[in-house]
Amino acid sequence: MRRYLLGLLLITQSMAGCGGDGGGEGSAPPSAGPPPVPPPSAGPPPVPPVPPPIADGWHGRFVGTVKIGDTEYFGDALLTVDGAIRLYVGSPYVADGTVQQTRPAGSAQFVGSFHLIEGRAYGNGLIIGQGCAGTEAFRFCAGTASGAMSLAVASGNLQGEIQIPGWEDIEIWVLELAPWDHYYVLPAAHEYVAGQYREELAEFALDGDTVMNIDRAGQLFFQSAHSGCTGNGTLAPHLDGVFNVYDVALTIRNCNAPYAYLNGGFEGLATTSPGAYWDYDSFLRVWMSKQDEERPRSALTLLGRPL
Repeated sequence: MRRYLLGLLLITQSMAGCGGDGGGEGSAPPSAGPPPVPPPSAGPPPVPPVPPPIADGWHGRFVGTVKIGDTEYFGDALLTVDGAIRLYVGSPYVADGTVQQTRPAGSAQFVGSFHLIEGRAYGNGLIIGQGCAGTEAFRFCAGTASGAMSLAVASGNLQGEIQIPGWEDIEIWVLELAPWDHYYVLPAAHEYVAGQYREELAEFALDGDTVMNIDRAGQLFFQSAHSGCTGNGTLAPHLDGVFNVYDVALTIRNCNAPYAYLNGGFEGLATTSPGAYWDYDSFLRVWMSKQDEERPRSALTLLGRPL
């Protein structure tokens, strides 16, 4: 009887080891389920929206007057479809549809950007003196000034003002600029500006001693016997080249005193221009200023006569 009970106990323990609660060593581990799905990749940062192009009538080449105090000066501006503005202010001028082709004792360039709000163009920029090697240097040669621009279109003309804060009051430049769009609407391409140009306006040139060479790849070079300045750079169609606008990058070196302040890197815009609104010749007009990191700040407006 004792041997019978011992056998029954061993059978019972054996059945418990194969038991049905899954807790023994031989049982399969509980299922962990499918692996977690990783969160979706954030991907590259979103591309900022491209500002819409400036409406027709607000971009182009504009020539006319800039009235400062009681005197009207020659004004020559290029406003691009992506909102850049370059404005050259030269000698006293009567609006007769011609381009000033002689260098003034002093001049200035407004370099800025603009946008449209409810039918007006608003912008900000710097006013940089030009011709600063001369004894009658323009007052902005001593330091740049900030200007705020507000323009409207009336009968096709750009009309408005640039306000320049001063120590005691605000100086106002009154702009009256007519569109010169017959050249502006032509396309831009390297072959259209390739050639040689005798520089008429820049202060580093004297008595026709500086010829600018531009090859069919847009490479630019000049050397001036008077000032010692040499220039190497490029012209390239601005944006897609739909309009007659070129991006300019230029490095000037070797300028002698008093022109040494021009040594450094410049950037800006260029276009081709007739000598007068009704003419069919093709000057090269360039507006440039030193890059932001270059000091001292300086600007150059060029007028190249084709050879």
